[in-house]
Amino acid sequence: MKRSMLYPILVLCALSLGLHDATYSQGKFGAGFVFGEPTGFAWKYRLSQNNALDGALGFSPFDRYRLHVDYLWQAYPFHEQRLSLHYGVGAVIGFGRTQYVVVNGRYSYFLRDQEMGFAARVPVGLSYEIPRSPIDLFVEVAPLMIFAPGTGVGIDAGLGVRFYP
Repeated sequence: MKRSMLYPILVLCALSLGLHDATYSQGKFGAGFVFGEPTGFAWKYRLSQNNALDGALGFSPFDRYRLHVDYLWQAYPFHEQRLSLHYGVGAVIGFGRTQYVVVNGRYSYFLRDQEMGFAARVPVGLSYEIPRSPIDLFVEVAPLMIFAPGTGVGIDAGLGVRFYP
């Protein structure tokens, strides 16, 4: 009796795993870590196969904390379908204490700043979904246009991992 109930359950599990793998191997929301600029907690929410929202909450050098959110477009230009190219637009908010080295003629000194910063970012990167695993690896570079506390340019770069339950 117990064996007769076990057989249909195993068949249903095998079918559901096969269908799940054929359609989409990972969930829509993933969370993990990014190492680089910034270093911290990273997340991604897939809106569709070609669009996603992602972001990170982390820290930068000199006790500066950062939060960024991006809207991404994803493309699959490679023969490997699990490897995707992403690009997008986003915004960054930075807050906390930071230090700058200021050079004035022959003298140099540290300038401490506690203002909130704001920038726009344009991320470009690659993501790889590990086969039969709820994990993806990503690398990303994002030029920044800084609007506050002063104007300027910068760059973010990171390497990370996300888990999709």
